[in-house]
Amino acid sequence: MSHQESTPELSDDQLIEAFLEGDDKAFGHIFHRHRQRLTYVARKYTHNDTDAQDIVQEAFLKASTALERYRGDAQLGTWLHRLVMNAGFDFLNHRANRENPSLDTGGFDPDRNPALAYEHALDTQLMVREALARLGEAQRVALYLTEIEGLSLADAAAAQGVRTGTIKSRRARAKETLRSVMAD
Repeated sequence: MSHQESTPELSDDQLIEAFLEGDDKAFGHIFHRHRQRLTYVARKYTHNDTDAQDIVQEAFLKASTALERYRGDAQLGTWLHRLVMNAGFDFLNHRANRENPSLDTGGFDPDRNPALAYEHALDTQLMVREALARLGEAQRVALYLTEIEGLSLADAAAAQGVRTGTIKSRRARAKETLRSVMAD
């Protein structure tokens, strides 16, 4: 079978190879194979289907431009899951920035106060991103559901299908890891 005749029965690795050799339909098969599961992941970052679809689309756009760098160390679904999580965090950051616009400095000189300097804010943001990247997915989701979404431990546990104590311990481990990374 030529790559131009790719079918959904091909493995992910075969579809990747076909796409990289110029078969645009192969990426469509990858999209349809993984879209439903990844949409479920994206819904953890937003409460409506439109935004969840936007997150998935953003992740697949990144995947289509970065597929030649996919090393195959993890399954394609795992790699795509990570892209959706990153797009979800970007969505949350963008939404938070829209909901909490920066304060007008009104004549303050940020260079006089290093806490107000742009570089300091950027360094802090990068440090937080790095710290979050060190968390396992379960810890990151527990932290997001309880601290960002404001769910109770019981509600977060129900959303994840685990016991309340599991969410509590995941959140505690996540906070401990964040404290440790931020202190370094």
